[in-house]
Amino acid sequence: MHRLYKRHSSKGGFSLLEVLIVVAIIVILAGVVGVGVAGLIRTAHKTDQAVKDSSESLNASINQGESSLSIFNFAN
Repeated sequence: MHRLYKRHSSKGGFSLLEVLIVVAIIVILAGVVGVGVAGLIRTAHKTDQAVKDSSESLNASINQGESSLSIFNFAN
């Protein structure tokens, strides 16, 4: 065991296997983050569309209410 430690410390770097393991972990983490971000973007688009639909519906209701009030001369 002492021999392996001494050999590793004399090189002063990382072995190819260690570098490959670190790269593999980074790739896996990037994939997980990418899938999560894609889901968040999809949800944001759906929410944005729902807000636009609600806004259009609200504007239509307000316009209908204003036209109803104009009969009674309450409109500006």
